Amino acid sequence: FVGKVGIRDFLQQYVETKPGKIIDKTNSKILGTHDGAIFYTIGQRHGLDVGGGLPYYVVGKDMKKNEVQVTMDINDDTLWRSSFLLTDVHWINNAPDLSKEYQVRLRHRAKLIPATLKQQDKTILVELKNQERAIAAGQSAVIYDGKTVVGGGIIS
Repeated sequence: FVGKVGIRDFLQQYVETKPGKIIDKTNSKILGTHDGAIFYTIGQRHGLDVGGGLPYYVVGKDMKKNEVQVTMDINDDTLWRSSFLLTDVHWINNAPDLSKEYQVRLRHRAKLIPATLKQQDKTILVELKNQERAIAAGQSAVIYDGKTVVGGGIIS
């Protein structure tokens, strides 16, 4: 959506860089530094530049400490979730019938995932039929009824 510019380059035009630590979740060892936790996404593998010859995956971010937690374990428990909350929810027409099953898309062109929805105050609890990997806070989720978009919101 930002054209031929990489997302990091695009964001750096608007967000000040702030160096922080990249920490191995398994042993708390500092593996390197980064230009700002804001530039990383849960599940991200590329662009970490921590060496070691094997890939690391982002499994957590501490925005207050400006730290990024990583692991080499692609199946790390913290990468997998079966539910999440949606904020800033917008419905295309009316709020959907919460007694039926819908489908959720978590990434551009990703598969549709069966899910149920539950109202929780001003948020929607999305419960997935199966666990999914690397559901990232701050990203959008779009809710479908078959091929029809019924709404969406921001993952928290």
